[in-house]
Amino acid sequence: MKKFTKFLSLTFAVIFAVSVFTVKSEAAMSAEGQAHMRELTAEEVQTLYTLFVADEYTKMYPDVKEVLGTDEMTLFNHFITFGIWEQRQPSVAFNVDVYATRNPDLHIQFGDDIVAYYMYFATHQNEQSWRTKPTKYDALWNNCIIYSVYDFVEGQEKPREGAVPVQTGNYHPDVFINGEDPHEANKQFE
Repeated sequence: MKKFTKFLSLTFAVIFAVSVFTVKSEAAMSAEGQAHMRELTAEEVQTLYTLFVADEYTKMYPDVKEVLGTDEMTLFNHFITFGIWEQRQPSVAFNVDVYATRNPDLHIQFGDDIVAYYMYFATHQNEQSWRTKPTKYDALWNNCIIYSVYDFVEGQEKPREGAVPVQTGNYHPDVFINGEDPHEANKQFE
């Protein structure tokens, strides 16, 4: 009976934590993310899994780790349910905003279809050698202005009018120079 009660308590705790996190995630998700949310096909889920690296995901998103822990499948489920639409990245090796912005042929073709960029990247590895690296660090190194994938319109070469960059040479959130978090480095001056 004690084991059953313990199991039941643990089950309720997990359900509560996931539901609280889910509500917070949906509330925090941008209007663009909510507008693009859809059910993924089995093929899309399987392909996205090839790009997902759980330990990198937890390092990039400690808020997810704090609520959901480190179980790979739980984290992947979060990514395909919420993270992809919130533009969270599956690993440090692939940033969808950088990939979309730096490949005009693709953003003309796919517009704001975020899943299409992931699918293309994962299924066209043979041509990735001539494409630019899809990382925030490479974009910063090459002084690129990066836009949200949601700022692209199918058939247009440039982002939609009024789009605000998500990364520039002077503004690069989550890109740490010399491995140092700028927020932590600036605390000494507060």
